[in-house]
Amino acid sequence: MSNYLDPGLLGLAFDLYQRYRLVAEALDRLRVPGQNFNILEVGGHPGFSRKFLEGDQVIVADLINSGNELDLMASCQGLPYPDRAFPVVIAVDVLEHLSPEHRKASIEEIARVSSDLVMVAAPFEYALARSAEKLIFDFIKEWLGYEHNYLKEHLENPAPNLVETESELVRLGFDTVVLPNGLLERWLLMMFAYYYYDGFPSAMELRREITEFYNRNYFWQDLAEPAYRHLIVASRNSLRQRPGALDDLVAKKQQLPEPDYKRFQLWLELFRLGQNKRMILKLAELENQLKEKDDAIAHQQAYIAQLEDFHKKVKGTLVYKIYETLFKRN
Repeated sequence: MSNYLDPGLLGLAFDLYQRYRLVAEALDRLRVPGQNFNILEVGGHPGFSRKFLEGDQVIVADLINSGNELDLMASCQGLPYPDRAFPVVIAVDVLEHLSPEHRKASIEEIARVSSDLVMVAAPFEYALARSAEKLIFDFIKEWLGYEHNYLKEHLENPAPNLVETESELVRLGFDTVVLPNGLLERWLLMMFAYYYYDGFPSAMELRREITEFYNRNYFWQDLAEPAYRHLIVASRNSLRQRPGALDDLVAKKQQLPEPDYKRFQLWLELFRLGQNKRMILKLAELENQLKEKDDAIAHQQAYIAQLEDFHKKVKGTLVYKIYETLFKRN
């Protein structure tokens, strides 16, 4: 079991921290005391799960390879392992990046190589969550000047359906528990804040402190609906053998009113005020550069004046007059 309040974990981006900590918390409750799991993470590059599952061996199967000896180049639609090769298989925020026609086959393949536990987390189909992503996508594009690739994929592809995904796992012989992850209202606000500070490189330390504070104090409060993401915990055996293992996680679930995004327009305006500050800082930088150039020009002008004065004095000397009389005119 990892120390989830270790500074090395608390400093991770809040969206990474909350998704992987919930997976780890669920596994902690389903493992026998002292048990270490052999885990396959599908689509898990660059292996953040290993930070939360230190006692377990985690093999990461992805189409991207970071060079770790436990990394495997493989697609979730064709895993090179026999049936039920791993006691635990996880896929965190993967389904939404697959085309809809490939999702069912991917779930079947993930289930095929699991002997017991499957954990699938994703921002599932939910209109308010898509609206929140659109707000963040537009904000990043306006504020930072680029299109966020992952959010763009979310907005271009229909999101996976939570009920259909859970039903597919049930059809494949699993019992399931669904946990909310990332209270939507706070997820939206923290995403605004996270990318807002990207516009101020000098404020990265402040962003890190805000992130650590949030991860330390709000993880449990974010197990609430309406949620940005949900985690499906599916099991062939463990949930039946230990039916109350996840009760405390389920008990933390809250049901809150859906957020009114009109007031988030006010937050956007506050963040956009930062553009004025950024422009003021840029103006100050340009004024400093202009002053340096003015100083350089003034220095050159003074040097030229000195040369002209020296030239004038030289022309008044007897030597110059002899030179001018005997040589220059010729």
